[in-house]
Amino acid sequence: MPAIRFLPNRWSGNQWPCIDAEPFDGSLFLRLLAHLAATYRFPPPPLTDLLDGYAADFKLAGADATLHYDNWSLSLACRSEAVRDQVLADLTALPPAYFSVETPSPGVH
Repeated sequence: MPAIRFLPNRWSGNQWPCIDAEPFDGSLFLRLLAHLAATYRFPPPPLTDLLDGYAADFKLAGADATLHYDNWSLSLACRSEAVRDQVLADLTALPPAYFSVETPSPGVH
């Protein structure tokens, strides 16, 4: 998987500030959620199974937040633009391959 880019955006419905991840796949959802929970010290939230993905609602640095994955996007949105901007700065400061998963070649240990 190529390095993940985190891009600032805004959800069109509720206008919450968000961070879109590109490119994405389903495995990034849980890795990103685990990273956020460990970094911002909140308990792993329950997952909501959607027709075409997953969502998780939680408090992120005191603000309501949602991580949402479906067939079209992976997006972290929160009610606070300041919190979104801080999380975006933290994510973009990570090494480029931080969320990559290396698959070993067959027969190599």
